[in-house]
Amino acid sequence: MKKLQGVPTMCAVLALGIAVMVYKIIQFDGHKAFTFILPFDLAIYRMAGEDLNAGGLLYDAPYIFEFPFTYPPFAGLLFKVLPFFSKDALTIIWPSLMFLAVLAIIVMIFRERGVKMTPAAVLIAVLLTALTPANETMHGSLYYGQVNVFLMLLVAFDFLPIKRRLPGVGIGLAAGIKLTPAYMGLALLFEKRWWAAAGAVITFLVTVVLGFLFVPDAMVFWTDAMFNSSRVGEHANPGAKSLRSLMFRELGIDGGIWWILAVIVVFALTCLALRTAYLRGNRSAAFALTGLSTCLVSPFSWYHHFVWTIPFIVMVFVSVNQAVSLRVSGKGGEQLAGLASVAVLFVLSLPFMSVPVWFTMSSANLDAIESFQPWATSLWTLSCLAFIVVYAVWGFIAPRKRAAEKS
Repeated sequence: MKKLQGVPTMCAVLALGIAVMVYKIIQFDGHKAFTFILPFDLAIYRMAGEDLNAGGLLYDAPYIFEFPFTYPPFAGLLFKVLPFFSKDALTIIWPSLMFLAVLAIIVMIFRERGVKMTPAAVLIAVLLTALTPANETMHGSLYYGQVNVFLMLLVAFDFLPIKRRLPGVGIGLAAGIKLTPAYMGLALLFEKRWWAAAGAVITFLVTVVLGFLFVPDAMVFWTDAMFNSSRVGEHANPGAKSLRSLMFRELGIDGGIWWILAVIVVFALTCLALRTAYLRGNRSAAFALTGLSTCLVSPFSWYHHFVWTIPFIVMVFVSVNQAVSLRVSGKGGEQLAGLASVAVLFVLSLPFMSVPVWFTMSSANLDAIESFQPWATSLWTLSCLAFIVVYAVWGFIAPRKRAAEKS
């Protein structure tokens, strides 16, 4: 375990970033999180819980406007607890739990990457967590009251703990709440954790059985609703960031063989990235990149589904700090390592800037710019793809290290 280097510099820059972020969010007069109004998706979760508590159905009709309940029956079971909290209470409890979940993930990444958890390291983790609303994936999740961060935490318990990793239970539960995390089993198979992969399948099947036992119209989801991606959203919406949505908007390709070929290519690149990650004993990279790949290959992914950018950027933040600190010495060198860490944090975050914090650079503005298209509107999706490609290629050009080493 090694200490983070350049803590004073990192604290100063991160604190400044948080101050700017808070100021910008307060001044922004458009749609934003932290308004003490029950978020849209959270309101649907709560209404779904109310229906089930009253013996009603989940999939018979939309809940708000034309928006239905889009999750598996097991998710509805979990949401039965939400009506026991007032709407005002949920506007505070839900985002607070989201921040705690992100903090837990960042701490696990620190530990998995060999960072000694001193009070200074904990402070950096807290500052990084506080800064996450500057990333539109987190801001969007807060604005809508989404579950993505909690699913990421469940999956993290299967990958990141140094000891006592869950045997696939986290992935199984996450897949039971929202199907796409099942793709994370790829990383378990690549690591040859056969029993963990089996554990994920068994856990998922248990969630399916529980759904059939306690949700009256569970069969509707498994025979109809799950096959209709338009229930989640429309590919024409620029907020949809999966490969399929991008190909639909920019190339006029609506699924079919070309989309399947694109999925196969991303899958292969993800396997190469996992090869690099496990050659270097970097489970944090395997965790984050497989999560990003999940969003890219999914038939439909909203921008706030890409919360996996956060652990990836944090992983690179730590790796740069460790790499630079090996090449410099003295107090000045330590602060240089800290400065390099926050610099790469900023650069990698640019494609995902939240609307209130930097509207000009935000995806919402880039999508509306008529010049520099289709590149401007493709920046989000292509950046996530680039993370996978660069990490995969790096495994062939950088010197190999023993799996036991941290890189």
